[in-house]
Amino acid sequence: MNFAEPFFSLKERLIMKKGYMQLPHNVHETMIFMGIVSIISVNIIAPLISMFETSFSWHNYLMTLSIIPFMWMAVIIIVLLAQKPATVLKKSIC
Repeated sequence: MNFAEPFFSLKERLIMKKGYMQLPHNVHETMIFMGIVSIISVNIIAPLISMFETSFSWHNYLMTLSIIPFMWMAVIIIVLLAQKPATVLKKSIC
C-alpha cells in the first residue's frame, strides 16, 4: 500500500489501478501528446531559460523565437524516438 493511498477516495483508487497514466495508443493520441509536450517544452521552458541566462529584453525574446522551430522539430523527434522504448519498458513493468 502506498503512503498516500488511504487519502484517496475509492473512485480515485480504482482509476489508479485501472491505469490512469497510460501512454498514447494510436496516432491521434500521439499527436495530442506531442503537441502538449512540445508546447510546454519549446514555447514556455526554452524562452524562460534563455531569459534567465541572458536578461529579460524583447531583443533576447525575439532571438529565442527565431530558434523555436528547430527546437520544436528536435522535441518531436526525441518524443518519437523515446515512444517505442517507453512502451516496451511499460509492458515489462506492468
